[in-house]
Amino acid sequence: MIAMLLMGMALVGGAAAALVPTSLLPLDQEVGTHTSAAGAVLGIGLMAAAFNPVVNMSWVRAGVLYGFVVLAFEAGSYFIWHAPFHIGPVFFGLAFSLLLIALYPNRRALVPERSKPQTPRPASVVAPAPAPSKPAAEAPKSEGGSKAP
Repeated sequence: MIAMLLMGMALVGGAAAALVPTSLLPLDQEVGTHTSAAGAVLGIGLMAAAFNPVVNMSWVRAGVLYGFVVLAFEAGSYFIWHAPFHIGPVFFGLAFSLLLIALYPNRRALVPERSKPQTPRPASVVAPAPAPSKPAAEAPKSEGGSKAP
């Protein structure tokens, strides 16, 4: 819970700090996204999920995924574009990802189960449901009351 809260706070802070440098060249906005907003949403989601992580398992999974995605982005930037490798985000991301895995109460639940493809049954195997029984029809009652003979 504390790890998720701290990770979320750091992501929101990083998103807020990123607003200033990108305002000069807003490349993310040119393609229709806003990276600071995306980072803030992830951070807010992690902070909210920190109070009940078992119920908000998808946010925990997103937090775990974050560290590995940062590593992939930094490695890709380094090897493809020969950009400098930034160890800070990689260390932060992987440290919190591993903390989330280690501190989650039911670690096996973090990995989604594979759903087995269901084979359709032949129509001869599937029996139709029985029709509900109807009560016996009642004789219609006259609306005007009873008439005397």
